[in-house]
Amino acid sequence: MSSSNPSWTERRLPAFFKQWRTEWQDEELGPDNYLDFEGGLRFVLAAAWLFCPETVEYRGCVFLKDRFFQDTVDDWFAKLGDDRASIERVVNGVRLWDMFMNTELTDDDQLGEELPQLAQALGECWQSILVRRYPDREITVGVSDEEDGSYGPTVTFWTAAG
Repeated sequence: MSSSNPSWTERRLPAFFKQWRTEWQDEELGPDNYLDFEGGLRFVLAAAWLFCPETVEYRGCVFLKDRFFQDTVDDWFAKLGDDRASIERVVNGVRLWDMFMNTELTDDDQLGEELPQLAQALGECWQSILVRRYPDREITVGVSDEEDGSYGPTVTFWTAAG
């Protein structure tokens, strides 16, 4: 899957959630109930940084603050010249497999199979946030999930030259 304007239109309830709802014997329970019952506020507060990341501007580019290291970005400028979009695309790339290295993704909960859906949700959030923060820039958010599975779901963004 690849998209320049992510749209999370085919939502599926995660397998772990459906199992939890079945155990409670209440098919009316929604994801918000799960967050409340399972003490999810701590996780949601931490996830706010993922869904609404801080950004910084440097050398005419926009970068995720937690992935921005000036020396690294300067190295990319030395390698790629003035190709700002490519530099942003590389530096801002978030591979979800890397983000959740300490989580078992192949267990009965099938969490690894849920990551493409998470990538779409992130992409949609980032697109809206970045367009609002930088109204004078043309922002592209890319969501991908390589078919060979080499990198897993990835979310990134870049701005058009201008």
